[in-house]
Amino acid sequence: MTLIHRDLSIVRAIQKNGVILRETDKTVTKVRVSVRRGPTQLPTAEVLIIAVKAYDTNAVAASYRRIVPLETTVLSLQNGLGNIETLQSVLKNELIAGSTTEGAFSLGPSSVLHTGKGLTIIGDHRGKKSDACSRIKIAFEEAGFQTKISPNMAGVLWTKAILNSAINPLSGLTRLPNGALAKSLSIRKIGFRVMDEGISVSQAERVRLAGDPRRLWRRILLSTKANKSSMLQDIERGKMTEIRQLNGAILSRGKTKGIETPTNEILTELVLGIEGSSKR
Repeated sequence: MTLIHRDLSIVRAIQKNGVILRETDKTVTKVRVSVRRGPTQLPTAEVLIIAVKAYDTNAVAASYRRIVPLETTVLSLQNGLGNIETLQSVLKNELIAGSTTEGAFSLGPSSVLHTGKGLTIIGDHRGKKSDACSRIKIAFEEAGFQTKISPNMAGVLWTKAILNSAINPLSGLTRLPNGALAKSLSIRKIGFRVMDEGISVSQAERVRLAGDPRRLWRRILLSTKANKSSMLQDIERGKMTEIRQLNGAILSRGKTKGIETPTNEILTELVLGIEGSSKR
């Protein structure tokens, strides 16, 4: 396995220190892994996992278009809507979609806190059977990640996006960890309005959701109660968020289908406002 990162300082930190994985029970594991600065040639790679922010998907796909072998399977393990479509428009490789509820918090360039175990779901984006999926599932499970293969990855990705749209911006705006969100009745009401709007848009898009986000919301928050959402982490660091690919995507697709999504619109504008203020 080789890790690839575009930031040379992070590459050097991992080369020097390895990857330090901390668990909530205080267990610490240090792992030495091969790491390179990207983009880089990958002549023997069986699988290329794309784990960048959704807004970087197009740039990453373009940078690997001419250097990733056609035999390499590309797995998108990302948040938000539209990543698979973006990769499909640029790359000719076999594409696997993925989603995970594993919780993690970055403690530094080479240190990660694993804040909650979850489930990773993968599948061919067209719903076809794939030998690559079976191999990836085996590799993930050997690494300790519970993994399933789904024939309905569109539904999986939409369900995750609707859930994230009702968690990430609320966490980012209130600065609360996941567990605290689950305890607030006011936040629950807002979150359910967000999810109801997302479900309406998904129905208009003829997507068969993989479970009811409203039933999963509290369970996900409590199973990752110590986790700070990725959006909260981005806001605290003054970085761009994935609001455009979450609530913003539901908003824009709703407009296309003639469905009003006022709560998603308000959350999108509020988070964009925070992004703008951090650049001043």
